[in-house]
Amino acid sequence: MVKMDFANVLEARGLHTQLYGMQGRWVLSKSKAKKETPKTLVDDLVSRLEGAIFRGEFPPGTRIREARIASQLGVGRGPLREAVRRLEGRKLVVRHPNRGTSIATLTKAELADLLEVREALEVEACRLAAKKVTKEGLEKLRRILRRQTEVAADKLLDLYSDWHNFDFHYQIALASGNQRLIDLLCGDIWCIMRLYRYPGILSPGRVPLGQADHEAILKALEAHDPDACELVMRQHLAHAQETLLHSIPATSHTSRKK
Repeated sequence: MVKMDFANVLEARGLHTQLYGMQGRWVLSKSKAKKETPKTLVDDLVSRLEGAIFRGEFPPGTRIREARIASQLGVGRGPLREAVRRLEGRKLVVRHPNRGTSIATLTKAELADLLEVREALEVEACRLAAKKVTKEGLEKLRRILRRQTEVAADKLLDLYSDWHNFDFHYQIALASGNQRLIDLLCGDIWCIMRLYRYPGILSPGRVPLGQADHEAILKALEAHDPDACELVMRQHLAHAQETLLHSIPATSHTSRKK
């Protein structure tokens, strides 16, 4: 796996310019909103860095140099450190004793384990959604599929800045009506999977976003047929699993290695 310097990539992407204005506003207004504005700055840092990670701009294993990143972005060490801490809480960043901080990695075996858990949870979410999905929920899923077919291939990446509204799987989880299931998928499973999922989805030559599979799932949901939903969802996830497992080497570096 190619190792990269997180700070150098940030500078090349021009994120310093994008965030400098916000930092300037924070300095000017800190006397009026001392507690509120730093939180806004941290949120913006988390959003931008997380989005870049999910898009594959910072591959797993990329080293994070907090001091250099803070300097290049024109922000204080405190807000940047808190942003990195939040990413660590989402399991996207790992701190290694005596070796600094880097973007998390998974071995092929670890990714396979994660995919097994994902399948169990998403299949159950789809079965529940078949029973509980509303007309409004079905219409939102239809709109998502239309957006996927209408957007140009080179613009697919832009839609992931609004992934909660755009992600077909997330909307099915919401339709399940089971908040604990939603929290497990969003908080633990999908967060770390997006390190590998989005770059694979957007790779050249891939049919965008498993469109045919998604349409079959939508038809099963429209029929309110839990068994049909389970069948098509398992088939879809099997396709995704094959693609993801082929995207990383069998002996890739593990984030837990000391």
